[in-house]
Amino acid sequence: MYESEAYEILHIKRGSSQEEIKEAYAALSKQYHPEEHPEEFQRIHEAYMTLRRRNRGRRADSQNQESEQKNATEEVSMEESEESRNQDVLEERAEPEVQNETYDMESSKEYNTEENRADPSEGEAQQESVPQYDFDEVIEKNERKDEQRLILLIQKALVEMEMLLKPPYCDKFKMFQQFFQKPEYQTALKQPAFMAYFADMLTDSHLKPMIYDHIIEYYRFRGLDPNEMYEEAAKLYYVLDDKRGMKKKKVGFWQGVLPVAVIAGIRAGTRSADPGTAAGNLFGFLFVVVIVIALIFILYRQLYKNHSSLFAQTIVSLLLTISQFVILMGDFYAPMMGTGTGTLLSVFLCLMGIIWLIGIGIAAIIKKIRRLSRR
Repeated sequence: MYESEAYEILHIKRGSSQEEIKEAYAALSKQYHPEEHPEEFQRIHEAYMTLRRRNRGRRADSQNQESEQKNATEEVSMEESEESRNQDVLEERAEPEVQNETYDMESSKEYNTEENRADPSEGEAQQESVPQYDFDEVIEKNERKDEQRLILLIQKALVEMEMLLKPPYCDKFKMFQQFFQKPEYQTALKQPAFMAYFADMLTDSHLKPMIYDHIIEYYRFRGLDPNEMYEEAAKLYYVLDDKRGMKKKKVGFWQGVLPVAVIAGIRAGTRSADPGTAAGNLFGFLFVVVIVIALIFILYRQLYKNHSSLFAQTIVSLLLTISQFVILMGDFYAPMMGTGTGTLLSVFLCLMGIIWLIGIGIAAIIKKIRRLSRR
């Protein structure tokens, strides 16, 4: 390979220093790995070795000239100069120029060993010529991929949340629960970017109180100071505080114990009093009323989690009307409060269910008219 061609392959100027040649070779070796680009790497390696041999030849010539000048100055004898020339000839023969050199791993090892013996700096240069992986660059690429993946997850979560905040999904508490339980969203939901956009979405939202409570519990905002939060988290905090309030909803002792105590007392009085007496009828009446109210409340709460308030009330009132009508036909209250009192109670509850249904129908019509007028 010609010297001019070698400079062109390494993309350097003629007369470049040995350090510049090594730097160019190292850069191109990283770009063209021998396993991925064997032909390109072989041309680069041949160009590098060509320039190295030229530089070695120039260094040898300069050393010979200095030796001859020194011998002439000191008037060295002809025999000593002859021996010196013979020695130089032997050294030149020890490093013959290799024409048409190809890149071979085994011959390269032997050749590098001879070079290391002759010149330690050349051995270091050969070691530097081995392609090295840039691990910092690989780490940066992986970090960039993770950041892009996180951005895509945040965008996906925001799109899904935007759908949940619109009818008919905004009334489904269970869907909000499932959203905040998804494993792939756990990191994205707590990122400042998501929390800032989420706060903007909730500003104009009208959700159930239990949904706002669930969001507050997910972010564990209760009892925290917004002044100690970063800006995006504080923004979401204030929106939820305006919608629901951050005070802990504590259930008092009597709120939990009193209903149970009332039911237990009524049941005990019903058992102790005779069904035919006034006291027995009263206790039986109160017992049935408390049980019916408790069942209505529990059923409404369960339906309200995943449906609108009107839908939940419709189902509860319909079940109340049908159940009391069946009880009236079968006279099931008679053993607890007598026939007359039991019939009166079932008729009363059945009428209450019918009136409730009528009121729900009127409320649904009014709500529909308001929606049409807004459009």
